[in-house]
Amino acid sequence: MSEEILKALTQLFAIITKQDGGPTDVERKFVENFFKARLAAETVAEYIALYNDFLIEKRKKRLDKDGNERKARVSTMTSMKDSVRTLAICKKINKTLAQKQKVIVVIQLLELINSDKNFSDQRREIINTVSEVFNIQNEEYDIIERFVLEETEFSGLTSPNIIISSKNKPFSEEGNFLHAEDLHGTIIFLKIPSVDLYFVKYVGQDDLVLNSLTVRSYQAHLYSNGSTLKPSKSAPYYYSDIVSHFNKSEDILPLTFNAEDLVFTFPNGALGLRGINISEKNGKLIGIMGASGAGKTTLLNVLAGIETPSSGTVKINGVDIFEEKEKVKGVIGYISQDDILIEDLSVFENLYYNAKLCFKNFSEEEIIIKVESTLTNLGLLHIKHLKVGNVLNKKISGGQRKRLNIALELIREPAVMFVDEPTSGLSSRDSENVIDLLKELSLKGKIIFVVIHQPSSDIYKKFDKMFLMDTGGYPIFNGPPVEAVTYFKTASNQINSDKGQCSECGNVNPEQIFDIVEAKVVNEYGKLTDQRKVTPTEWRKAYDQSSTFIKESDIEQEPPNSLNIPNRIKQGIIYTTRDLKSKFSNTQYLIINLLEAPLLAALLAFIIRYKDSEAERYVFMENENIPAYILMSIVVALFMGLTISAEEIIKDQKILRREQFLNLSRLSYLMSKVGILFTLSALQTFMFVLVANLILDIEGMLFTYWAVLFSVSCFANILGLNISASFSSAITVYILIPLLLIPQMILS
Repeated sequence: MSEEILKALTQLFAIITKQDGGPTDVERKFVENFFKARLAAETVAEYIALYNDFLIEKRKKRLDKDGNERKARVSTMTSMKDSVRTLAICKKINKTLAQKQKVIVVIQLLELINSDKNFSDQRREIINTVSEVFNIQNEEYDIIERFVLEETEFSGLTSPNIIISSKNKPFSEEGNFLHAEDLHGTIIFLKIPSVDLYFVKYVGQDDLVLNSLTVRSYQAHLYSNGSTLKPSKSAPYYYSDIVSHFNKSEDILPLTFNAEDLVFTFPNGALGLRGINISEKNGKLIGIMGASGAGKTTLLNVLAGIETPSSGTVKINGVDIFEEKEKVKGVIGYISQDDILIEDLSVFENLYYNAKLCFKNFSEEEIIIKVESTLTNLGLLHIKHLKVGNVLNKKISGGQRKRLNIALELIREPAVMFVDEPTSGLSSRDSENVIDLLKELSLKGKIIFVVIHQPSSDIYKKFDKMFLMDTGGYPIFNGPPVEAVTYFKTASNQINSDKGQCSECGNVNPEQIFDIVEAKVVNEYGKLTDQRKVTPTEWRKAYDQSSTFIKESDIEQEPPNSLNIPNRIKQGIIYTTRDLKSKFSNTQYLIINLLEAPLLAALLAFIIRYKDSEAERYVFMENENIPAYILMSIVVALFMGLTISAEEIIKDQKILRREQFLNLSRLSYLMSKVGILFTLSALQTFMFVLVANLILDIEGMLFTYWAVLFSVSCFANILGLNISASFSSAITVYILIPLLLIPQMILS
């Protein structure tokens, strides 16, 4: 919080607590604890003194003309003046605070009056004023007030935004309830939909721990992303489970993902994955972390079905993704670390044509709205008309390219999504925005696996689970993110091993995990050696001993498919339109391909045209070089046909790899390529024949010559597409072109 906001809050605390005779010791203690939780020790005293100054200033006795304290109407007059002051303070900071912060401020003010159970009308009226200025809806304020102030009678808390957990249900069937057999007391969870915030409150005598911090009974606590609430005797409450319980009424299709005993062996015999077991249900955001060479991307590719494991199974709703591929087409989404953009299209066009291939039932207007909405969510709307460009000719920044790559998959919201390092190359703010979007998707019932590298504390805590791997493909942890820190601190016998995050600021240091996992042995000279204290095998054994794999029961229902793919003819039209748009946007490509044919024709015809020095004029029938011209024309047709097609499929390899998850027609894609290349070849050979025949005075043979050269060029197109599909490097293809052309010239 800024200094301005803290001073305003201090003033609000003073206005509220000076009512009805002034602050009690309990209220003073609450204010002191509030500052201690948010400020450094040396600053706490400064703000407590400021609070006292505001308090004394507003409690000066009002004396009448005889020197006696006025009693009549003081309470009412003070309340009116304080209401005016409250209004002024709130208006002052209203534009500074985010709406989430405003809700937290109101809850803190309610907590203040609840600390000493002094619920006077004046105090409540002041907080009501704050709520109104902060634009908090009346319905939400009412439920917030009941949540904070209620301590005994829970039967009235039957809002859909309240979950109560206890041994005995305190209300009828209408309310949200979680049974906890061994819990001595009541836990209340509150959801505030307008700002997507969650709070928790415990009423009872048990010892509860929230993210390694002791929970104070009767007090509201923010239940943030990744939080874990642990009662001393009953099962823990995980953030993702509570959020899923709140969302259970929404139309979310059931979904399970089970990977069992996965082993992956590289072609050289090295093991990439060793007995991986993962079981998740809908509504989960799972992070995959590990050191370099731990097998994170390998695991992601196997789980996504890109790589086939040496042994083990991967099932979605009981459907094996390797043996029954057709049933999971369109169910899986994959966002690679590499660029999968069409460089000559704009930001908008890249996403637009992708949406056209995914939603055949959407109108043109609906597709544009969906595309612009996705671009807005990722902060790309302002550059939607910019061409994407490439690494050497940048039109948009690296971070913007990364977000656009993510947008291509986010727009269709697949049921199970795999994301490879989505935050690499992004600023911390952009990284949080991307993870927020993924988290929002998971809350809609999706399962999302994310390979993440060096996340910040806020990003790390957004994950519902963290799957950690060690070098060589060993699994070493699978559970809530904050618990990962306490697990490894306990395993390495560190002090404060029960604390997974900072007790003052609530931050988590994920790097601490790998500092422990990869800790090196120190030699007698105090220098680090290359030997690790705990080997990957030992961490794997500890993991097997400390955890038990619990498999989610496979749901007997087809995996949900978010796609509505157009038919093959429409796909071909979309592919053709997209490719033409890309080629027309590339000025250099157009100029070279349209001018090379007439230029080569002019050069060849000028040299081939023969005129005897004794002849008065050029005569076609006397030109002995015509056979050479015909041969060279065929070579030119072959060359042009090969050069325009040799790179067509190679440059689309990454795009095709992503689009394989969409169950699109490969035939439609190839026919669009063939149609465009044949059209371009027809135009090139026509211009070549037209220019050359004019120079050489070849009359009446325009169509005949064009038909021969066009058919040769079409053959070269198909040959080029074949070699383009057969090799993974453009350099290899261009080395092959002479090997394909020269034998044809020799054998001709």
